[in-house]
Amino acid sequence: MKTRFILITLFIALTAAGPLAAQVQAVAERGTGPDKSPVLCPHPISTTIVRNQQPPAPDPADFGPQASPLVAGSVWNQTVADKQFGASFKLPKKECCVWTQGTLIVTLKALQPGPFKSASSGNDGVNIFSNGASVLAVTPWPNGVTTAGQTTTLTIQIPANVLANNQFGLYVQDDTAVVSAELRLVGCCIR
Repeated sequence: MKTRFILITLFIALTAAGPLAAQVQAVAERGTGPDKSPVLCPHPISTTIVRNQQPPAPDPADFGPQASPLVAGSVWNQTVADKQFGASFKLPKKECCVWTQGTLIVTLKALQPGPFKSASSGNDGVNIFSNGASVLAVTPWPNGVTTAGQTTTLTIQIPANVLANNQFGLYVQDDTAVVSAELRLVGCCIR
């Protein structure tokens, strides 16, 4: 009888080890509290926003008075050079929830060939705007552009302070077309 009890206890402990290891991994991925204690998210959430299925609709609040006129009339996959692009991302709001991670995946197409830093797609930049100011800048063509139509895909981590605003703008300079933009969000709700 005693041996049977030990075997059952051992089986239960080993069976629980798998989920416990997964919980420990989840704690490691989510981080720790100020006192280094584990912080578990009681209700994790995630969503993906694909923006090339609707007009870009740049919000002037994202781009500010200087950049807003430049991005007016933006279109996906434009074919004309010398036209800036802007699109706003409004994050879904849920009561008692916060977005903790945002990954923006942008596919770009060069409209003019040329070396890096030349008056072509090679000198274009990609910026993330929040509250009328650029908060992040990325160079999509660090090696220049060999042919018109060349594509590249950028993966941009959106800063936490920008996610806390619940919206931001994507700005792309004038000789590069934006083929698509997808925002992957991860967050936590307390209820």
